[in-house]
Amino acid sequence: DGGLVTEDVGRHGPNAWGLQDLHGNAAEWTLSAWRPYPYRDDDGRNDPAPEELRVVRGGSWRDRPGDARSSSRRAHRSYAPVFDVGFRVIAGADPSVRPRE
Repeated sequence: DGGLVTEDVGRHGPNAWGLQDLHGNAAEWTLSAWRPYPYRDDDGRNDPAPEELRVVRGGSWRDRPGDARSSSRRAHRSYAPVFDVGFRVIAGADPSVRPRE
């Protein structure tokens, strides 16, 4: 794409689901602690308090193309600075779309 590090949001068009810049810009922090599969919501992995390794998903500009996918999963210490990991903020861009009541 010509970028050497992260790129401005909106540089590339949306995919078939209307999502933009989903893969390959920055990997994303998740709430989950690094635990083996199978996933269980009741095993404490989503408790934000414990000092545990946390899951980072997706690939960044620094990763190989095969890791630029949502199922890519790795562990990082939550307190460690990581230069290619961030947060995804999702907001509705179309004010005419209203949530169901």
